Amino acid sequence: MTGQLVKIISTANRKHYLSLVFWIGMMMVLPGSVFAIDIEEAIWGFNNQNSTGKCIPLSLKLSNNTPEVFDELVQLSRIQYSGNKVGAPLCRKIFLAPYSSQWVQFYPYVIDERQGDWSLNWGPRFIYSRKISRNAGNYAKKQESGAQLSRIILTSSTALSQSGSQFKSYPEELFPPSVTATDSLDEVILDHVPRWDAARKESFMDWLYQGGTLHLLSDSSGANLNFTTSMIELNTPQDHFRVGTGLVIRHQGKLNQLTESLVVSSLQEALAEELAMVAAPKPSESEKKQSVTQQHDDSYYYGDANANILSAISEMTRPDHNWTIIYILTVLYIFLIFPGCYLFNKKQKHYHYRNSLLFLLLTVMIFSTIFWSVGKRGYGETTTINSLVIASPLKGDQYDLTCWVNSFVTSGAEYQFSSTGNGVIFTTAQEAEKVRGAIFNGLDGIFYSDIPPFSSRRFMYRIKAPYKEHNLKVINCKIDANSQLESLLIESRATLPDHISQVHLIYDRKIYDLKQSEEDGRTYWVLGNGRKPLSAWNTRLEVESRFRRSYEYLTEKKDTSQIYDALYERMVMKYLNLARPSQLNQYQGEKSRIKLFLYSDIPEEFKLKTNVQGVQQGRVLFAYDLPLPEKKNDKND
Repeated sequence: MTGQLVKIISTANRKHYLSLVFWIGMMMVLPGSVFAIDIEEAIWGFNNQNSTGKCIPLSLKLSNNTPEVFDELVQLSRIQYSGNKVGAPLCRKIFLAPYSSQWVQFYPYVIDERQGDWSLNWGPRFIYSRKISRNAGNYAKKQESGAQLSRIILTSSTALSQSGSQFKSYPEELFPPSVTATDSLDEVILDHVPRWDAARKESFMDWLYQGGTLHLLSDSSGANLNFTTSMIELNTPQDHFRVGTGLVIRHQGKLNQLTESLVVSSLQEALAEELAMVAAPKPSESEKKQSVTQQHDDSYYYGDANANILSAISEMTRPDHNWTIIYILTVLYIFLIFPGCYLFNKKQKHYHYRNSLLFLLLTVMIFSTIFWSVGKRGYGETTTINSLVIASPLKGDQYDLTCWVNSFVTSGAEYQFSSTGNGVIFTTAQEAEKVRGAIFNGLDGIFYSDIPPFSSRRFMYRIKAPYKEHNLKVINCKIDANSQLESLLIESRATLPDHISQVHLIYDRKIYDLKQSEEDGRTYWVLGNGRKPLSAWNTRLEVESRFRRSYEYLTEKKDTSQIYDALYERMVMKYLNLARPSQLNQYQGEKSRIKLFLYSDIPEEFKLKTNVQGVQQGRVLFAYDLPLPEKKNDKND
């Protein structure tokens, strides 16, 4: 009995030993990439406070802890609570030497700050992964206090830690190499000259030109910082000055003496001095309180503004089916299935079973072909790409573009999309659906997407693209005591885009119509008769408008131009970052500047480069932030 027990135990031990040897062998033969990547650190955005509805830089410090070289393609994908991937993965090739680490940047699109799980995948069929979660703890706090400014101080990797600073630091070497990735950055503090390559210098100056705020401190000796090459414009010795629409403010003292209240007060003083230079009235106490009294309960607002725009342009390719024929065919099809198949079977004398199956098979095949043909003709059998673009000018015949695209195809295939320019960032802005494809962002960014026949693919992209400047300038203006424009003259010395359908300007809280004239090869605009408060566009932000638009589309036929024209106000508010009525009611523009909007057909330079063989059409909103001319007086003459 004892010998039998020993034999059983020996057999069990042998099985355990063989199992252990098997798993050790499997671990030895598995590719080194299983353990190749570790994520040492992750920085979301510029200060770990994410911005919804924008592509933000995600900086990952990846390490290779193996003796093997890691040289593979990796994917970053957004995952739902269930673990399913959504959208198209962000891909890039990564090289890591043995036992080394480096920073790598992706540009994910943030939809909801409460959903922050992503997955980094690599290996054969991308089966190996690391989960990346971002902290959403600040979400409720931000909801209560409103959106907070993203204000950072750029730090050098070789510098000592910034002791005593009240501001969040961000490594200067991680600053994105293109302005298209800086949408979530508002203000920067600099106390040294960054050691950047040409691309990052240009990106930083583009960010500033687009409306960023830069706070400059003195160097260790108390002298102004000395910038070179493309950043030499920052050497202007004034206490505050403009670079494009951006504002640069100089501060005396050291970094540990700079407080948030001092930063805010210096910004207000600079804006007040600009008001005095253009002789514009200062905001009255009633105006300051107006935004508080005009509160609007919009807590029921939900969804992503970009997703709503994509949904709107996708409605342009809705089918116009002959529903009468479809209903008749449906009734006939059901009748042939039953009782048609049953009656056919009863009349058969031989091979009842086989003939009935053949009858059923032929019925399904014939009607499937008929339904496919009728449904196809409902789309007009035309491959079409519809686009909306917001274009803001940069230096040197360059524009910063935000683009929304819906590509409808009649033939299923893998399509690719790219554009002419630098720093392209693609995103599907997708919250629920997995997209078969891949996104490669960066210098030569491209989007690959599998699109089934008679379906569409919606996506967004950001890019810095070349286009001619319009050379716009405010020649003169007159403002009354109530901060309303009495007269205005704007001049353009360049050729304007074709087929301009809408021209408006916004000053303070009002929208003004403009009248256009031509003289000596130049274009001029003066004030028209129409003017209304910006809050009049509140209805364009109503949640019900999307469903009302869908209902109107089904009950009345509108051509594409009408649909594009109906989206004009929404595009203007998107440029102003106004997504809710409360934001619209509280908006107040700078009184030393105006915002001019031109809405026209999309030019060839802004169209996609793609293998989709079809018509490309769309509209572009040119948005300009123009300074008012200075008024000559005894003080500043």
